[in-house]
Amino acid sequence: MAILPLRMVRVGLHGFPNSGKTTLFNALTGLEAAAAPHPYTTTAPNLGVLKVPDPHLEQAAALERSRKTTHAAVEIHDHPAVRAGSGRGPSWGNELDAMAMVLRGHRADRVPAALGAPADADPAAQAEELLMETALADFEVFDRRRERIMKEASADPALRPAAEAVSRAADLLGEGIPLRTHPWSEAELRVFRDMAPLTLLPCIWVVNTADNGPDPGPGRTAAEDRLQEAVPAGDPVLAVSALIEEELVRFDPAEREELSEGLGLGEGAAAAMIRAVYQVLGLLRFYTLSSRESRAWAVPEGTTAREAAGKVHSDLERGFIRAEAAPIGEVIRLGGWAAARAAAGVVRVEGKDYEVRDGDVLLVRFSV
Repeated sequence: MAILPLRMVRVGLHGFPNSGKTTLFNALTGLEAAAAPHPYTTTAPNLGVLKVPDPHLEQAAALERSRKTTHAAVEIHDHPAVRAGSGRGPSWGNELDAMAMVLRGHRADRVPAALGAPADADPAAQAEELLMETALADFEVFDRRRERIMKEASADPALRPAAEAVSRAADLLGEGIPLRTHPWSEAELRVFRDMAPLTLLPCIWVVNTADNGPDPGPGRTAAEDRLQEAVPAGDPVLAVSALIEEELVRFDPAEREELSEGLGLGEGAAAAMIRAVYQVLGLLRFYTLSSRESRAWAVPEGTTAREAAGKVHSDLERGFIRAEAAPIGEVIRLGGWAAARAAAGVVRVEGKDYEVRDGDVLLVRFSV
C-alpha cells in the first residue's frame, strides 16, 4: 500500500524545453502561466490544482442539497525544463508523490526543439534520454552517499545493510536503471528517503501530440508502441493535445464536452491524467455526504475505515466506533443517503479494520 501524507497529492511535470509542459499545466489547472515558442520560458515553478472530475459527487451533493461540494484534487507542479545532456535532473523530487514526463510528439516550425534535445516527434528517444538524465542525477547522490556510508559501516556493523542497499542502488543507477523497477524492502526505502531519488517516484509519460489532436484511428501507432517498450513496465503512457486542451478549458463544461467529442479527444487530458495518477499511486476515492458539505477523499488502496476517518478529522480516528458504508452508485440510485439507509441490505456496518472500497460513502460513528 502506498503511504501518502494527509496533504494534497503532488505531481510534477518534467521534460525538455518546448515539450509543452506549461501548456499542459494550463490545460490541467485552468491557469494562464506564461508559455512561449522558445526554450526555458519557465524559470520558476508554476503551481496549480487539478480538480478531480466526479459526476457521482455532483449528483450525490444535489440529492443531499449540500451547501458546499468539495472534489478531490491533485496539486500540479510545473518546474523549469531539464537541459538536454546536462547530466543533472531536477532537484525537487522530495516535494512530489509522482512525476509526469511530457514528451514532444509532433513537429512545429514555430516551436523549435531545444538545442541538444532528441528529435521532434520521437517520444521514445526523448523518454530514453529523460530516463538517463534522472538516473544520472540520482547516481551522483547515491555514489557520494555510498562512499560515506561504507566507511561508517566498517566501524558500525549495524549500518552494513543500509550500506549494501545504497551500493546496490548506485550500481543500478550507474547502468541507467530506475530504482522503481527494483523490489526494495521497507527498511531499504527508509534508507533512501533522505536522498529523495527521482527514479523511485511513480512516473506517467505524456505524449504531447499535434495541434489537431491525437490520431483518432484504430489501434496504437508505431511511435506509441516504441515508447511503451522504452519506458519501464507499469508506467502509464498518455497521448494528449496540450494546445487544444488549453483552449478547451476556457469553455464551460457542457460546451467543452461537446467540443471534445467533436474533436475526438475522448475523456480529455484532465480525466486521463487523474486516472493515471490514481493508478500509479494506488489511490481510491470515498465520500462523505451531508447537507452542509459533500466531499470526495483520496486514500491509498488498503486504507482501513479508521484510517479513512482520520483523513476527515483526527478526532474521528481517535474515537472511532464503527462506520456505515454503501456504494455511491446505490446511494444515488435510491435518492440519497437517508433513502439508502432505509433500504434493506444497502448500508453495511463495518469495524475499524474494514478496508475502504473505491466509491464507498462512509458515515463514521465516534466518541470523544
